[in-house]
Amino acid sequence: MSRVAPTFGSKLLYFFFVCISGLFLYFDLNFKSFEGVKSFYQSTIISSKYLFKKVTLEPLSFFYETTKSKSDLINQNKKLKLELDKSYISNFIISRDSKFFADDESIKSFLDLNSFEKVFHLAKLQYFDTEMYMCCSKHRAFIQTFQTNKNLVGSPVINNNGIIGQVIYEDSLIEVLLLTDIDHVLPIVSGNHFCNARGSGKPEIVICKYNNKLWQQKVLIGQEFFSSGMGGIYPKGILIGKVVEIREVDENFNEFDIKLVSSPMSSNLFGVLESL
Repeated sequence: MSRVAPTFGSKLLYFFFVCISGLFLYFDLNFKSFEGVKSFYQSTIISSKYLFKKVTLEPLSFFYETTKSKSDLINQNKKLKLELDKSYISNFIISRDSKFFADDESIKSFLDLNSFEKVFHLAKLQYFDTEMYMCCSKHRAFIQTFQTNKNLVGSPVINNNGIIGQVIYEDSLIEVLLLTDIDHVLPIVSGNHFCNARGSGKPEIVICKYNNKLWQQKVLIGQEFFSSGMGGIYPKGILIGKVVEIREVDENFNEFDIKLVSSPMSSNLFGVLESL
């Protein structure tokens, strides 16, 4: 294919634009003739970048920093609470070198405060893994009774405030499965509300899940729940705790947290009830 040679008119037009460009360049360099135009262009570009930063980048940066700061604050508060809890627990000292029961007054106080109409054997706390109790789902305590030949496996364990768990193994020491252990289930009742409270894996908290279509009456914050006696392990009518939080699981089920009235850390003196 043959190429078409530029015409005289196109050459003249090209030469004209070259001359005009040269004149613009000459006047701009010597007389700053287009300084205003360049300033307007630069200010437009800068304003666009500033506007983009204000409208997009800065809000995103602020949101990120705010979220990060809030998250850091929550984590710091959790860490501080955990340190305080550990500090409290570390001061909960059990002396193994003292005589079996430290003094008669503590025994008398224990007997006076407990109104269980059952035979029980006095015991003291020998080992309690506080780290496991604070952080994890397995909550156990190890106690020792004073000269008993009874088989206590399956028996409820109490302290001054109420039920704390159930004996699951007996040897030189007795292993107690605490109410808050995730493997523990406790039948409880409040009015017409019956529920199997499961251990939450958190200190002093058990959880109940229920079908809100079946429970016509609402559960209320502060509502008290008691042992139902069903299952034949725990005595009936013992105060277990109060509702402290209610959550919706889905459209059919809700669950609520119960804070227990009894804690394994409130005393190192316990009673093991003889099985029902």
